[in-house]
Amino acid sequence: MAEAERGIMIQDFQPSRIDDLVEAQNRIFADYMVPVRSTRSFFIDFLKSVGGSLGNIIVALDEDMIVGYVNPVSDGGEGWIGGIGVLPKYRGAGIGTKLMAAAEAKLRDRGVRSVQLEVIEGNTRAQRLYNRLGYNATRRFFSAEGRPARFEGFGEPPRRASLADVLPVHASSYRDACWQRRKADALIQSARGAEMYRTDGGFVMVRIVETTGFIPFLGVAPDRRRQGIGTSLARFALTRLHEMGAFKASIFNVTENEANLRMADLFDFKVTLKQIEMQKTI
Repeated sequence: MAEAERGIMIQDFQPSRIDDLVEAQNRIFADYMVPVRSTRSFFIDFLKSVGGSLGNIIVALDEDMIVGYVNPVSDGGEGWIGGIGVLPKYRGAGIGTKLMAAAEAKLRDRGVRSVQLEVIEGNTRAQRLYNRLGYNATRRFFSAEGRPARFEGFGEPPRRASLADVLPVHASSYRDACWQRRKADALIQSARGAEMYRTDGGFVMVRIVETTGFIPFLGVAPDRRRQGIGTSLARFALTRLHEMGAFKASIFNVTENEANLRMADLFDFKVTLKQIEMQKTI
C-alpha cells in the first residue's frame, strides 16, 4: 500500500529497517506519559508476545525517514492495535489518522471485524482521536506496585509447573482479560526467565529483573473463583519474590473491578497507571 500526502508516504514496513524503526519509536515515545525506550530485542520480543511480527507494521515516511508507525495484529476475527505513534514535530497533520485507516484496512483484509486498543487514562489527545475514529471505551485496567513480603499459609501449596501445565488454566482464567494478556503468545513469551506454579484451579507466574519482581500472570478458573485461591496465590508469589531478593513487585493490565482492587488494597499495592480499553467494529 502507498499513499502520498504533503510528502508523507504511508506504506508497509521493510523488516530490514528494524533499527531505524526502533530509533523512531524511542524518539516518538520520549515525551510519552510513560516514557518508553526500546532495544531491538525488546521490540521484537513485544511483537512476539502479542502474536505479531515485523510484517504487520505500517510506517509513515518523510522521504526516507520513519516519522510514524502502527502495529495492527490479528487473530481470527479479532484485531488489536499494538502500538501507534508519530514524531512530535509531525503531530497534528493527520498522520495518525492515516496510519489508523491503513491499519484497519489491513485487518479488514484479514477478516477482522472487531478491533481493540488501549490508551492511558489521561492521554486525552489520543482518546479524542480514537473517539473520532469510532472507538468506544469498553472497560478499564490498572497496574500497581508494592513490596514483596513473607507470608505463611497458602491453602493448597502451589507446585512448580511447566508451560504445558499452565496453558489450559490461562485460557480459562484469562478469557475475559485484555486482548494482549489473554493470548497464549503473551504467556509463552513471558515464561522465558520466569517461574510458574499451579494449584487446583489456578496458577501464578513470577519473575525478577535485577531487584524488581513481577507477577506477569495470576489466574483462577471461573468456576473456582471466590474460594480464596487468588489470594493464596498472591501470598505465595510475594513470598517467592521476597526470597528471590526483589525490593518491589509490579503487576500490570489487571481488570479494574471490585475484587481486583480489593486484592491490591489487601497487599498494600498502589495503583500506578490506568488504561482504557476501546473497541470498534470495522
